[in-house]
Amino acid sequence: DSVQIPDDRDFGAFRAECEAESGWSLTYSKGGLSVWVQLLEPDRALHKIKCRMECKDVPAETLYDVLHDIDYRKKWDTNVIETFDIGKLTVNSDVGYYAWRCPKPLKNRDVITLRSWLPMGSDYIIMNYSVKHPKYPPRKDMVRAVSIQTGYLIEGTGAKSCTITYLAQVDPKGSLPKWVVNKSSQFLAPK
Repeated sequence: DSVQIPDDRDFGAFRAECEAESGWSLTYSKGGLSVWVQLLEPDRALHKIKCRMECKDVPAETLYDVLHDIDYRKKWDTNVIETFDIGKLTVNSDVGYYAWRCPKPLKNRDVITLRSWLPMGSDYIIMNYSVKHPKYPPRKDMVRAVSIQTGYLIEGTGAKSCTITYLAQVDPKGSLPKWVVNKSSQFLAPK
């Protein structure tokens, strides 16, 4: 129940995991988009998933700004139902709410996260994990998911190009067996 704002070691560990190759299994690779799965404990734990995409016409700074803009997210994220900032904790961390549509017959999900970010020259990290907030208890019309670890590593590869790595370990909760979540995440990630 305690909240830990990430420090330089946490950002470094996140970056190292995004860049790691050992322990990851490539499950998809097409058109500059690759997806890997890290099998933690087969059939017992939720897998981590990592997606990497080359962005040939998007500067790293622009991609970073797009991921931070919650109003603009409603235009490009077709699954978003609602998203808003709850409060700022430090100059580079806040608490926020995000709700998204799930395919039928599943109930929609929401999450409260502590989000932290770190610009590092032409590279950027945005990462989050779930927290509880007394003013935002679980809603009856949603299933409260848990972000164990989620985030983005954006690496500038040129003046107008970058690579984005998305790393996630999320428990969607509800009545879904872990093996269904693990298997479906491999197919949903490229989308």
